[in-house]
Amino acid sequence: STTTAAPRTSQLLAEQGSGTNASPPGPPYSGPAVKPILDSISFPTDMKRLDMAQLKQLAYELRWETLEAVSKTGGHLSSSLGVNELTVALHYVFDMPEDDIIWDVSHQCYPHKILTGRRFKMSGLRQSGGISGFCKRKESEYDSFGAGHSSTSISAAQGMSIGKSMMGKRQNNCIAVIGDGAITGGMAYEAMNSAGDLKNRMIVVLNDNG
Repeated sequence: STTTAAPRTSQLLAEQGSGTNASPPGPPYSGPAVKPILDSISFPTDMKRLDMAQLKQLAYELRWETLEAVSKTGGHLSSSLGVNELTVALHYVFDMPEDDIIWDVSHQCYPHKILTGRRFKMSGLRQSGGISGFCKRKESEYDSFGAGHSSTSISAAQGMSIGKSMMGKRQNNCIAVIGDGAITGGMAYEAMNSAGDLKNRMIVVLNDNG
């Protein structure tokens, strides 16, 4: 028997897995011509109204936004793509800047920057006078910790958690996102031992990219 191949547009929309919210593709080897869900997001609070299908579509559009930005400026692409869906999930569940998300090294922060009010500054990524290629506290209140070195996120999250407890804050969510490379650093293990001993309230996400 023979089968008829689906048109290219239908095939791409099916691969996106996001139903009627899917955007039509642009030219070959490029992302969607329009990004309606991403266009509606200025800050993470805007994500709270999205349903699961829209969140999947947002992740798809965000991935292409990151690819398109880095293709023009250069930067840490693979690390950012490796946390794309995770970034969407964290910002949907938690409430930055009240909550703290600490990206270990922070070279994977491009999707985070796009979702936290800096989408239209990505053209200046790593450029003179532009935004940093890492998290930078003076750049945004959404950058909880400035890094650039590995294995520091867990101890930073622990310190923030202790500080919030001492201040009597009712909401105390401090999340460290650390990769399979950074987790090998001794400082990460020291921080986990300390946090376990002191029973601090914090979350550690191990992003194992293999």
